Amino acid sequence: MRPHVELIQEADLCWHKAELPRGEGKVRQRNLSYDEEDGSASMRVLFDSAWEREAGYHHADIEWYVVQGTIKIGDRLLGKGSYYRAPAGLMIPKVSVQEGTEILMFREYGDWGFSLAKKNRADFIPRGGNTASNEPGEFTVVDTSRMEWMPNVYEGDTQRFLKLKLLYHDPAPEGENNKGFVTMLAWAPPGWSDNRMVHHPVFEEAYSLEGNLVYNFGTLDAGTYFFRPAKVKHGHFVAGEERGWAGFFRLDGSLINWITVNERIIVEGDALNYDLKTQAPVIAGIPVRTRSVGDWDLDGQ
Repeated sequence: MRPHVELIQEADLCWHKAELPRGEGKVRQRNLSYDEEDGSASMRVLFDSAWEREAGYHHADIEWYVVQGTIKIGDRLLGKGSYYRAPAGLMIPKVSVQEGTEILMFREYGDWGFSLAKKNRADFIPRGGNTASNEPGEFTVVDTSRMEWMPNVYEGDTQRFLKLKLLYHDPAPEGENNKGFVTMLAWAPPGWSDNRMVHHPVFEEAYSLEGNLVYNFGTLDAGTYFFRPAKVKHGHFVAGEERGWAGFFRLDGSLINWITVNERIIVEGDALNYDLKTQAPVIAGIPVRTRSVGDWDLDGQ
């Protein structure tokens, strides 16, 4: 259960002690989005001192993206724009982090637990908590500065002008769009626009890295973030004229753009004891709900 977060500025949030057990050093985090049921979270993390942790495995699928600074994992040095991912239970090498390093850290389908170990948790480690694949999970390391921008593979029309760098892709089987996982960088070139409203069958979250993009929920500029559950409409995009906009994206399945045009809201009802012009109720959004109470049937929306 993650709430619909849209839109926040990371700098507005308070700091917490970082959820990085078994490590040595001083680290803090800002919680961008947090699932209080299973521990999944998206965080901006600052290493106030050098930090290190011996080899072991996470209890959740984990992703790190280096915003600035340097990380050493095993014998590999990772600088700004580098990314790594490991599914829950897969042993990763010792990690050392330089003082002052800042990362985006994402945890999915589990909490902050970490077990020191020299081998995997089990003989077979799946690719992730939402996978439909029978292939074993793997440790992924990417240097995005060495990647070229690729065309948008998800839709033609106006969105064909968007560019992507695919960091991790666990494909969804045909007909099961809500399986698998996608992590990528996306870039909207200067002046790009799309006036339609879209929604998707999967969640979508993004952290703004640079530039700006105006849309129906506000302005995405550096440090802004959203976590959008499946089927929430959004759109009316206009990218900045100077640099466009770039962000870090995650999706829990295959992205499909369902398009709405000529959108409108019609609310009907008879007011019994209030003034319809000055005291009318607002339209309810998507409420935060836990799994035991089930989905909202939209009664009263």
